Amino acid sequence: MRILLAGALAVAAAGCGGAASVVHRPVPASASTNPHTASLRYAACMRGHGVPHPDPDRRGDFRLTPADERRMRAVPRSVRKAAENACYHHLKGLNMSPLSRHARARALGVLRQLSKCLRGYGYVVGRPVVKNLSKGRAFFGFENAPKAPSTARLRNAQHTCERRVDMAGKLDRIIADDRSGL
Repeated sequence: MRILLAGALAVAAAGCGGAASVVHRPVPASASTNPHTASLRYAACMRGHGVPHPDPDRRGDFRLTPADERRMRAVPRSVRKAAENACYHHLKGLNMSPLSRHARARALGVLRQLSKCLRGYGYVVGRPVVKNLSKGRAFFGFENAPKAPSTARLRNAQHTCERRVDMAGKLDRIIADDRSGL
């Protein structure tokens, strides 16, 4: 079975949340250094381009539910990519630095905790992977895992384990620490 956690977490790592800090470079006129404002503008722009992107919380974090992810994935990839390219400028006032080696190592520890929890439910997820992606995003997931069909039982186990290990909270703190220079 292969479990990929890239969807919501790639967006969270984009510097759209409380983890964001001011970047010391020229900021486009439409970009804000306020994480909430920048993320709100980005979400509105994405919706304006046909992607049903939810609004951020008051800190500027996007918390995508499984339903949010399904709605967004229902939009053709080409439309999502075009919207992202058209809207990305709203995030340019935020710290979009790639994650450091230290932050990626810390994130691997969180994924190992998730893997251990999932093993308790009978699922093997493969080797944990953290990779920097373009535009300040990061991939957090597993690779080289045996394929298995997604079932309600698997999805429930995954969500239970994500909450149990506080995956989103821990990754948010890792990103915030890394981008603030701690």
